[in-house]
Amino acid sequence: MRNRTFTIKAALALALFTMSSRADLAFLVTPAAQSGVGSNEVFFTGTLTNTSPTDELFLNNIQISFTDEATNYFVADTNAFFANVPGILLASETYIDIVFGITIAPATPPGQYYGTVTIQGGTNIYAVTNMSSQTFQVSLPPSALDITLSGGNLVVSWPSPPGGFTLLENSDLTTTDWVTMTNTPVFTNGQNQVSLLPTDASEFYLLEYP
Repeated sequence: MRNRTFTIKAALALALFTMSSRADLAFLVTPAAQSGVGSNEVFFTGTLTNTSPTDELFLNNIQISFTDEATNYFVADTNAFFANVPGILLASETYIDIVFGITIAPATPPGQYYGTVTIQGGTNIYAVTNMSSQTFQVSLPPSALDITLSGGNLVVSWPSPPGGFTLLENSDLTTTDWVTMTNTPVFTNGQNQVSLLPTDASEFYLLEYP
């Protein structure tokens, strides 16, 4: 009977020790919404805090998922997490830096895209418990045209992403005779560019999205 009582007390003590050694993570993405216009990749900064006053917290993995249309155009870049985020947060320690990145396909159309980032870990190097999650947003509003003079040519350019735009031309704004330009845009430094020979006539340009 004494042995049984001792066993129960030992098991209870072990359970209490396990509960007391739990470390929790406070995680915040700031800012959680960013613009992706003209950017091939958007990076998000995170604030990670070990809320335990006594125990270390192991940050072992990061998971990123996308919502709806974002799955067709976005790819998670987790290298920033493993390159920058420390593997261990000491008791009550806070870390602030880039946590993850989102690679955006050049053909991504305008819109609002959403996802969820989850930090996994626990009280040892093998733990993969979902400790904390945050939602994030990448905004791709319609692109604006820019016209510059370079080397005697007119250069019409617009950011990409977002993608899917067609460049139109019209010599008279009193009409609706917009004509699709056949010039193939060149993608340079996050910009679609079309080089044109200047003329004495008035020309107007417009981006059209299907």
